Amino acid sequence: MVETENDILKTAREALAGILTTLPGAKLEWDMYTRSDQPHLAKMVDFTVTINNGNYQHTLAVEFKSQGHPRQLREAIDRLLRFHHRSNRADYLVVAAPFITAEGAAVCQEENVGYYDLAGNCRLVFGNTYIERNGKPSPSRKDQPTVTPNLYGPKSERVLRILFSACEKTWKVVPLAKEADVSTGTVSIVRNLLLEREWAQEIDAGLKLTQPQRLLKDWATVWGRRRERPKLYFTLQPLAEAERKMADYARSHGKSFALTGTAGAWRIAPMTRYNRTQVYWDGDPTELAQGIGLKSAEAGANVQIMPPRDEGIFFNKEEIDGIPVVSPLQLYLDLQREPARGEEAAEHLWQTKLFPGDAKTE
Repeated sequence: MVETENDILKTAREALAGILTTLPGAKLEWDMYTRSDQPHLAKMVDFTVTINNGNYQHTLAVEFKSQGHPRQLREAIDRLLRFHHRSNRADYLVVAAPFITAEGAAVCQEENVGYYDLAGNCRLVFGNTYIERNGKPSPSRKDQPTVTPNLYGPKSERVLRILFSACEKTWKVVPLAKEADVSTGTVSIVRNLLLEREWAQEIDAGLKLTQPQRLLKDWATVWGRRRERPKLYFTLQPLAEAERKMADYARSHGKSFALTGTAGAWRIAPMTRYNRTQVYWDGDPTELAQGIGLKSAEAGANVQIMPPRDEGIFFNKEEIDGIPVVSPLQLYLDLQREPARGEEAAEHLWQTKLFPGDAKTE
């Protein structure tokens, strides 16, 4: 059953009541403006609640949005500020959403506006009251990734890769779609999602990625939860020799191939040795394995051959000493799944290749 607006606002009221009734002796009065000499004010916000415990009284004016990203919350804050100007009262302004992102919460704090979500996560500061709660999972986002899946679908990721590889450049929809080899509809979806999160800006010249660090950290969280099923093999050859043979075989057969993981990171930003190589191969893994003499192995495997999720995996790959290596962006994503020193290698890559001088990956 589709929830109506009244159903959603009822849920929002219940969530706020659950937070406020923890205050000692608090009594709640809802929508006082509908019964006042200023009933028109009730139409300017979604609802109000007045808290009275005998010693103090405060009224909270609440505006609810269906999403808790910065752009939507700024719209809610603008509406609340218009309400504040018209009412000429000192009501405490609050925005609510099913789930509020970290960026959205930061916007609220910058504007000195309270916020809460339907799980009870909140920051409310009025009078002598301070309530802050974090970490409660939202029922509306159960078993969902932290960000709308459309942003990190295979086609959408092609768009992100192009934007990320040229952060200084601005793009119109049609040229960006052509460069990423996707539809203009896909570009429009990605554009809107980036603008909602304020990770990009739209100026006269087009769309420009302005927060590549935030995008990559969030993307890496989603990527790290994905579980690829590589084919496992073993070789007695030195890994460097096996890698060269695989690269030569792929080149001679016209197939896409590239190193990734710690093997690729070592070539782009050497830090630590590795004892297992991971490769992307756009073909039958058995063909490549037999072509250079790898043996199938479940235990003790030191070669992993993975199918690419999408051809975007190979965007901006580099050739180092005759060996193709995925881009630093793709390496960073893949290192999130490396159990052995993957985090350390990813941090080194961040500082030396992706964002030199910026060590803040948290």
